[in-house]
Amino acid sequence: MTEMQRPKVSVLMIAYNQEAYIGEAIRGVVNQKAPFAFELIVADDASTDATAEVAERWAARYPDVIRILRREKNLGLQANYLDAYSKARGEYIAICEADDWWCSRHKLARQARMLDENPGYGLCFHRVVNYYQSDGSMSLSNPGQQRRIGLEDLARANVITNLSVMYRAIPYDRLPEWVSSVRLFDYAMHSLHAERGDIGYLSRPMAVYRRHDKGIWSGDQLGGWRMAMDVRERLIGHFRASRREVADCFADSYMEIAAAMTAAGDEEARERAMTFIKAMDMDFDAAAFDARVARRSSGQAQTPGILSRIRRQVSRMLPLPRIRS
Repeated sequence: MTEMQRPKVSVLMIAYNQEAYIGEAIRGVVNQKAPFAFELIVADDASTDATAEVAERWAARYPDVIRILRREKNLGLQANYLDAYSKARGEYIAICEADDWWCSRHKLARQARMLDENPGYGLCFHRVVNYYQSDGSMSLSNPGQQRRIGLEDLARANVITNLSVMYRAIPYDRLPEWVSSVRLFDYAMHSLHAERGDIGYLSRPMAVYRRHDKGIWSGDQLGGWRMAMDVRERLIGHFRASRREVADCFADSYMEIAAAMTAAGDEEARERAMTFIKAMDMDFDAAAFDARVARRSSGQAQTPGILSRIRRQVSRMLPLPRIRS
């Protein structure tokens, strides 16, 4: 790709101390078979291991594809991502974090074709293989997923795995400033791009999402829920004046999270939800909220179904899907 040739797709790879994984992630990108130019922007956030050096070696092999953003000081996840986003030149933007990988050579081509053929779409995503690193088992995401959904559906539940998404790019200066202040900014970005159009879904698994024991949801569920409330408060405020029906859907999922937290023993969650909803001039139905809490409390002891557990165990005998050079 020459300097004058604008890439159709920009791939953002956010990296920090992932020297053991980043080579696999980069391989999945540079081996894409696409009838257009694409670029990979690797944003290394001042790693203290050899992550940047591994990326530099790949960049030397693919100088027309890979650009390295090497931070002198650690910016933090949000700032590193948003700066990389601001430097993307593509019409479309895809994501692959440095500890995940793509397993289909045709991922970019298929997703770009979907957006080309559906100008009313703001983004699209696809099914992924969830890889549970602790025991080597796997599962598939998005069972029963509809092929086309809208912003209201996304407001009810975040069904998009970040490494599966492709956005129709929004000019960086049109993103709201509050995006940089939320921890779960991937959900914020999905929602802001869905403000511009519907969401398409491809059922073919084309990437592997590495699930760690120390992730947000496995390591500190209450902390993860608090971050989920944070981003929904921003999104409710963002949509309340322009698209009240969307804000109501975000509020419904917000209340469900607050109820789960209350059922788990977080006494402050109910007060926080009531205060915020009233401040937004929205109705807080105390009886309905308490019913949510009761439903959550009665269901807390539930375990995954036996078929799901059997599938997880059987999956350990299967090879992980990969792209080979």
